[in-house]
Amino acid sequence: MKGKRITGIILAFAVLLSGCNAKTVVDETTEGTITVNEEITETTAESVTEAETTAEGIYEFNPHLHSGIVGDAIPEDYYESLYNLIDALREGKDTFECSSEEAYKWATDSVTLNNLFPAACVKISGESNDGTVPFENGIGRIYYNMPVDEFVIRETEFEAEIEDILNTWLDYDDNDYEKCLKLYDYMESTYTYGEVDTSSTHDGASYKAIRLKTGICEHLASIYAYLLMQSGVDAINIGIYEPHMCHAWTYVVVNGQGYHVDPTWSLKSGLDSNNLYLAYFMMSDDLRESTGCLLNDITAPMLPRYWLNYYEDLDLKATDKSYEFPNSGIFKELDKENKILYYYDLDNNLQQMSYA
Repeated sequence: MKGKRITGIILAFAVLLSGCNAKTVVDETTEGTITVNEEITETTAESVTEAETTAEGIYEFNPHLHSGIVGDAIPEDYYESLYNLIDALREGKDTFECSSEEAYKWATDSVTLNNLFPAACVKISGESNDGTVPFENGIGRIYYNMPVDEFVIRETEFEAEIEDILNTWLDYDDNDYEKCLKLYDYMESTYTYGEVDTSSTHDGASYKAIRLKTGICEHLASIYAYLLMQSGVDAINIGIYEPHMCHAWTYVVVNGQGYHVDPTWSLKSGLDSNNLYLAYFMMSDDLRESTGCLLNDITAPMLPRYWLNYYEDLDLKATDKSYEFPNSGIFKELDKENKILYYYDLDNNLQQMSYA
């Protein structure tokens, strides 16, 4: 994987969960010290020396994200209305075609924008500030909370930053598993855990979190899901809100199977380590629940009725255990040609896992 660090912006998200109040801690190994490169490394069968990767193409910003995970819970006309809004925002327009008042409300909602078009979160709204009617006769009005020309610049810079992240941390020929792993390394290597104050700049929390490279679980889960969707991997941020546990993470789909990935609990800054721990990467339902996150009341912020959508309403199962690390694991290197991930177990023994 490419090793350059990122400087710049990232994304936004309104705080809907209050943070993380429980955690299973992965201990450092005590018998001997293993130092693993902070970046993901790759090897090939032809050579053990590091070779320059020639990309077949580059990643470009995708303004029209769509998650198959939520299925019919979000009607297609809602998406089309959102895409019309996004196209209008990128050009600094003040109206867009919209299928219905319900679609208008979903498209302009801050939570929707945080998940699917972060730079616009709380910078535009669907509530009139000049006495005009927000939606009528198939046309929705856009109410900007900042000068329009400044918003267009803000969005253009954000799009460039997303492209920079993807093209720095990913190779164009990566498969979905490799994208998940490399962007997981990006999250764990780049972010710190902490509250985000958006009051001074009036930003969405995840957008601000990307700028500051810090955030709570809800922001990190949203950012990871957004980057995965930008790279072509289906993902959404989900969470639970219960008295004993308030936590958010990311649900991803790889090769038709669902997995839980927690970008919060393996932050290198939080573990005071340069190692990439894999305990919370590609978890099954059983492993996710063993960490204290019970899966009987899951919320999915991207849905129109946030607090009313529960686990039973969506297919968020994760039954496959092929890629999980139940006894933890410290990443060593990736053999892309043979689709093998090498890692150390807690006894410092080198292990390998096929992800073919």
